[in-house]
Amino acid sequence: MEKIFEAKSVKECLNEACKALNVSEEEFDFEVLQEPTHGFLGIGAKNAVIKVKFNDKYNVNKVKEFLLKLLSFYKINAKVTVEVIRPMVVYTAKISGKESLAELIGKHGHTLNAIEHLVSVYVNKHNDHHISISVDVNDYKKRKEEIVRKMAESVALKVRNGIKKVSLKPMNARERKVVHEVLSKYEDIRSYSVGVEPYRHVVVEKVMIRVKS
Repeated sequence: MEKIFEAKSVKECLNEACKALNVSEEEFDFEVLQEPTHGFLGIGAKNAVIKVKFNDKYNVNKVKEFLLKLLSFYKINAKVTVEVIRPMVVYTAKISGKESLAELIGKHGHTLNAIEHLVSVYVNKHNDHHISISVDVNDYKKRKEEIVRKMAESVALKVRNGIKKVSLKPMNARERKVVHEVLSKYEDIRSYSVGVEPYRHVVVEKVMIRVKS
């Protein structure tokens, strides 16, 4: 999001930007489009003009702001850390605490997925381009991914040992991607997704490999 501000000095422009955007000066970058000039006896005087745009600090603060309000609503004492993965595009947020924080995860991670969606909507509302945000709670997603990887390896073994086709339980897009990634290393197995959310799932089946003569 870019905004133009004009005032008698660059400093006044910056103050106007902070007030109008309700942010601190560290949350945006600026470019001076026009330096102020006093002119001759006041004739020909020009104001300073700057262009400002939000930076990563702004988005990081927005993510933290949303998640801390959420924790306050749940009356949960936890720590929120946000990392920039790709400047102004991709961020990861981690909520960590000594408690299990199960209520933030929900059954099969449904609550966590909802939180991730809501914080994405909130931050994207304040940007003029798409921002991707991944949220994890006490490394739940990391642990879940490892479980999915082991499950995919187990299914691969079953299919290669005789079971022609296996339909896995419904998974979210992130988990399905992990399954496809694991199974892609097997030349005699193919995997594909079928169905409509939230029942979309992966099908794994054995394929014949043609031997070149």
